[in-house]
Amino acid sequence: MSVEGGIVANNGETLGQLAAAGVGITRVGRFSVVTEIADGRLVPLLDAYNPGDVELIHAVFIGGATTPARVRVFVDFLVKRLAGRTV
Repeated sequence: MSVEGGIVANNGETLGQLAAAGVGITRVGRFSVVTEIADGRLVPLLDAYNPGDVELIHAVFIGGATTPARVRVFVDFLVKRLAGRTV
């Protein structure tokens, strides 16, 4: 069986919205579709075959003395909020 698709995206939320709209199935980080799963709009498939991989999140910014305080505060928030998380 050959699987073909006409939609390509690099955003988990977009792919989740498309799947919830009935366009097809997708493989995204659970955190991208946790609400859709909780609402019953999406159901996890092939959980037994999930390799347990984690989608990395990167905060990229230019550091140094010119970094705005709001950027530093946000990055610190992300580090604290996501530390040790495996959703």
